[in-house]
Amino acid sequence: MKFAAFQLSVLMSFLLVVCKSEAQKWIGATGVSRIEVIDFHSTHRCKTCLEIERIARNVVETDFSGELKAGKIIFRTVDVDDSKNSQIAEKFEASGTALFVYNGKTGQALDLTEAGFMYAVSNETKLREYLRNAIRKNLLLI
Repeated sequence: MKFAAFQLSVLMSFLLVVCKSEAQKWIGATGVSRIEVIDFHSTHRCKTCLEIERIARNVVETDFSGELKAGKIIFRTVDVDDSKNSQIAEKFEASGTALFVYNGKTGQALDLTEAGFMYAVSNETKLREYLRNAIRKNLLLI
């Protein structure tokens, strides 16, 4: 009985590692016809960092709900302090809060981090506009 429990534990651990690895490959994949809005963050976040995520998630879920359901766009948050995210953080050179619109088909990433910090708290409408325009431009390319 103890041996069976041990085997089950080993199997579950293996599946967890494989699933996490596959999920990380999905983020930032090239040659995939979809747009990824990626919000990188540290484990401990300030008000502005939390607002950047809230606004970006809301834009994707409300303004692009049809594209989201069709799989043409996805929204991801990535904790750069978590070692399992080191490769994707390195790929985008993100060491803390960063906001990217990534085109999987072209492999190009648009860095909206500066706009995020500039407008998330002071002018939400402006940040939403920047993000919508970046997404729309990239949707035309997939």
